[in-house]
Amino acid sequence: MSMMSFGLAGCAVGPDYQPPTRPIPDRFGLPQDISPAHAENAQILSVGEDLPGQWWECFHSSALNALVSRGLSHSPTLAAARSTLRAAQENVLGQYAGLLPSIDGHAGWTREKFPYAKSGIPNANASWGYYDLHVAVSYDIDVWGGIRRGIEREAALRDAVAAQLQAAYLVLTANIVSTAINAAMLSREMEEQQRLVTFEEEYLRTVEAQYQVGAASATDVALQRAQVAEQYALVPNIRARFFNARHALADLVGSFATDPRIPALDLNQLTLPAELPLGVPATLLEHRPDIRQATADLHAATAAVGVAEAARLPTFMLSGAWGDVAAHAAEFAVPGNGMAALAAQIVQPIFQGGRLLHNQRQAEAALSASAEHWRAVVYSSFHNVADILTQIAGDKDAFDADVVAERAASQALSLAQKQYRLGGISYITVLTTETAYQRTLITLIEARAARLSDSAALFVSLGGGWWNRHDNPILPDRIVPLDGSVPQ
Repeated sequence: MSMMSFGLAGCAVGPDYQPPTRPIPDRFGLPQDISPAHAENAQILSVGEDLPGQWWECFHSSALNALVSRGLSHSPTLAAARSTLRAAQENVLGQYAGLLPSIDGHAGWTREKFPYAKSGIPNANASWGYYDLHVAVSYDIDVWGGIRRGIEREAALRDAVAAQLQAAYLVLTANIVSTAINAAMLSREMEEQQRLVTFEEEYLRTVEAQYQVGAASATDVALQRAQVAEQYALVPNIRARFFNARHALADLVGSFATDPRIPALDLNQLTLPAELPLGVPATLLEHRPDIRQATADLHAATAAVGVAEAARLPTFMLSGAWGDVAAHAAEFAVPGNGMAALAAQIVQPIFQGGRLLHNQRQAEAALSASAEHWRAVVYSSFHNVADILTQIAGDKDAFDADVVAERAASQALSLAQKQYRLGGISYITVLTTETAYQRTLITLIEARAARLSDSAALFVSLGGGWWNRHDNPILPDRIVPLDGSVPQ
């Protein structure tokens, strides 16, 4: 009977799913050379090079690696996504029951009374009881493939949930890395800002001393006091942002903000990846979770049209029963008490008020919308990669300029200190030069963190290399076949 079903269901109604195709450009739009002018921060793009499974290890920070590892093990968001995928998988497996007969066992006792009015025989009132023990079998023959299309739809929805798990995995690792970089940057920036406030305060004391001897005006003193207050006001703001980043990091790795095991990252211990693999643009369709989810949704919408179309066609059912009926339990299996039944049924919807027709039209409209959504997601994904590459190039140029500015300011400070020791300039000139140097140093810290964040964003935009990880499988062990076979 099952073989009959598979054969009849081989020609399922509705459109067969075809993977969407779209002309894909052979490049993302930027030249491959993004190496800065300074060799110690060189970085190149490698077209055709596949992404590593653990891309965060490219920053060569053991503390960062430990944070990501802990997040993958303890994140409740990722654990919930895995459980959601298991639920979707079990739902698909359950759909296969529609291809098999349904067998139920029945046991019961019935007491009946036979009334006079029903028989028309005087004094015919009587009552009796009997026991019933039988097995009932029912089977829906999937002539039009509606059940098969339903399985196909649920499997595609399972694939969409799997893509959501891939996205959760990618977002979690990306957020941990970007938050860690931000926390490390703010830590360094807070140190340099406090040092800058120290210079400004020393500068203020010098101006006040000059004012006492008539070498500076009251306006000079007031302006410097305002400068000190302005720079000092930035310290608590940076400190608050730093602790907020630390709290966010604790949340991402599945811990409390007070957890002392959250390591303090040093920006100098994060290495800018010397090589950024770009892969091949065409593989973006297979690797980006958002595209994979849109593809799975399109597959599900295609199968849903077949389900709606099959609902408008006749359904074929077989049913049967076998067992015994006896007045006393001891009389089961006595010859003459056996019963058996076999029935075939065809049901054709005749009038449903247009509901089935509109259901099919709704499914067809949803399929069209899913196809357009897939196109939009693909365009957005390629634009996202191109935007990040543009940001990488722009931040590389800004970093080059900041390095030149920092080195010039450092040289100016060194010369000013030498001239001051020789009596060629005043101490206030040295303080001014030191302040200028600290400002360029803070700007350089932010530029370096921006380049680190850009590198992480590129890894994420290309899919994060999850397909190269074998220690943390995304899909469950049992994969549902779509060829009509029933998993064992």
